[in-house]
Amino acid sequence: MNPEFTALVEPDGVRITDPIERTQFDLHAPAAVSPRETDAESFYFPVDTVVSLSTRSLRTTKGLDVYVRDADGEMVGQSSGGSELDLPVDAYNLELANTQMKVYLAVESEVSVSGSTESIEISFGGETRVEVGARSLHESPAGTITVPDDTGALMDAVSLLGSALKTTTCERSFPTLRGHPPLLEPGEEFTVEGTIERPDTGVKIEVPERREAIYAAAPLAFYLGASVVPGETPRLLTDELSYSLDAPDGFESAVRRVLQQVFFLDCVTRTEGYYEVDLRERELVEPDVDLDFESLYDEPLAEQLRRYLEIPFEVVEPHLPQWKVTMDISPTHENVAVLPFAADELAFVRCPGEPDPSTVKPEPSELEAFYRSFDGEDAPVSDVIQPDPVDTIEHVWVGEEMPIGASKATPEALKRRLDVTPKHHISVDVVCNDERMREEDVVGDIYGTRDLYDFDVSLHNDLTTGELRDLLESPTDFLHYIGHVTDEGIQCSDGMLDARTLSRSGVRGFILNGCRSYEQGEMLVEKGSQVGVVTLTKVGNEPATDVGKELARLLNHGFSMQSALSVVTNVNTLERQYVIIGDGSVELVKPKCGSPSVIKPNRNGEKISVEMGPYPNLNYPVGSLATLKMGNHKYCFLNSTVFQTKIDDESLREFFNESSDPVWIDGKIRWTDEIKLDDI
Repeated sequence: MNPEFTALVEPDGVRITDPIERTQFDLHAPAAVSPRETDAESFYFPVDTVVSLSTRSLRTTKGLDVYVRDADGEMVGQSSGGSELDLPVDAYNLELANTQMKVYLAVESEVSVSGSTESIEISFGGETRVEVGARSLHESPAGTITVPDDTGALMDAVSLLGSALKTTTCERSFPTLRGHPPLLEPGEEFTVEGTIERPDTGVKIEVPERREAIYAAAPLAFYLGASVVPGETPRLLTDELSYSLDAPDGFESAVRRVLQQVFFLDCVTRTEGYYEVDLRERELVEPDVDLDFESLYDEPLAEQLRRYLEIPFEVVEPHLPQWKVTMDISPTHENVAVLPFAADELAFVRCPGEPDPSTVKPEPSELEAFYRSFDGEDAPVSDVIQPDPVDTIEHVWVGEEMPIGASKATPEALKRRLDVTPKHHISVDVVCNDERMREEDVVGDIYGTRDLYDFDVSLHNDLTTGELRDLLESPTDFLHYIGHVTDEGIQCSDGMLDARTLSRSGVRGFILNGCRSYEQGEMLVEKGSQVGVVTLTKVGNEPATDVGKELARLLNHGFSMQSALSVVTNVNTLERQYVIIGDGSVELVKPKCGSPSVIKPNRNGEKISVEMGPYPNLNYPVGSLATLKMGNHKYCFLNSTVFQTKIDDESLREFFNESSDPVWIDGKIRWTDEIKLDDI
């Protein structure tokens, strides 16, 4: 399942194919080449497959950035968007950025780079032996493990999640060096399908033979490439380390702390490696810990663990970045399929006991004037529960109940993310089936205001049941429904359409902005949708319209469904009513750069304190680097860190003028392109 190389003819060159991600990347040459497989000794970064070929130049079929390092890994040159770069004869590694897989060149020659935003030409000063290395981004699983209903088999399966790691050094804290764990599927017999082999890290995690303990250990086992074995007292083991996971506040909390501490210190230690950046987190934590990061970088994983865990957690805790997601998983045999996705996001996994039904609070009095209830009846959803609170950015619930404040996911909805291919043409359908709610159909003007995407936004009013059925069963990226919903169906001009009668749902994501749309939305996900925003109770017309508009703008900005709803409910009284059903990580479009953030400014005399709260996503997961230029300063930090600084008015004005971002002012969402500094 490693990348494969084939020679191209007319035009000549080489094609790299990634069978895991089902993508390809072409390099054209001025004459025919004969790629031959060779070893990876010449490469600074890990690669899966390497070929050598002879050519005087190579040309890409797209514009991209080129980073050039010497034999020691030191950066010696960079070309952005085809800018010219000339380097004398030496041994170089070239990294081709923004490709469908990681592609590197190793040469010993002169190097000249030129081109444009359309293609890049890399010349070597004559006929030269060029080694081309490729590594799959491995965002899709490389195989499937079938797991019977047995704790021993479950341990064996979880022990193989680390097969996706590209390296066992601290560099695996970079998302592109982790890969997606293999799928786990419930079944009758234990089978392994695909190229799946656990790395030899010498790390073990002993856990009691209970399914909930194995579930909770899965992300840590993946990250450490550890085997999971039975033991009465939970502990983390290497030849030199026995670290207890039997904490007063429980095994799940102990696992969480170890994962946070090891991952964070890996991110700091790796600054001695591939990317020697001035990481802000290292600057802050280094005075508090007795660690020589330079020497620690070259130590094996087992020794790094020992040194990391000698430091009390409370010393590291103030410097930790925000964690992306907590997943509450009902530890059934069927839900074993969720574990690869939890591991991929390095989630905190909890296995709650039997929940008590939650009491639905009465609605605020200001909502009594007008409700989107079709017939005046609005009984609360019976299986709504209130999960224990989390301090992560997102909260996912995998169980039968409908959680307040969390997205409800299913194994089937999570697996659908693997079938989504990147698109530049986005189809959006806005449906308004009540003339009294036409104010909200302006969301049609919000969707599609992003460069780099070709939007097809269609507005539909007063659809019949047949017309809405055709729309829901046809492929579309997103549907924003405005109108009445009941348990019996979605209101149309000639009656109610019950989603249970659909043959399938072709809608990838949706908002059902009407009263008690939970059951209809749940059915759309069951019929094939990936994710939707639904309501649990009746919602007032005016605040619901505000929620719809804000969700549209945040989704259009690149926030995921879960992140967008989190931002809205932080400032809106309807936080109990709106929930996510399905895979909340779905995005309508990609952010312009990295992961989106919400800016929180606060004036303090002549300076303005600025806080940027990040929302990491699947394309920019925890462990990614973020850079920010503000004023005369350039900062480098982890993409899930809450960034804080002080700045003067002119520097903030320049920052606001560069892009349109959400700003939180006085409990309301504003945008940088519509506020003045006097508003702060």
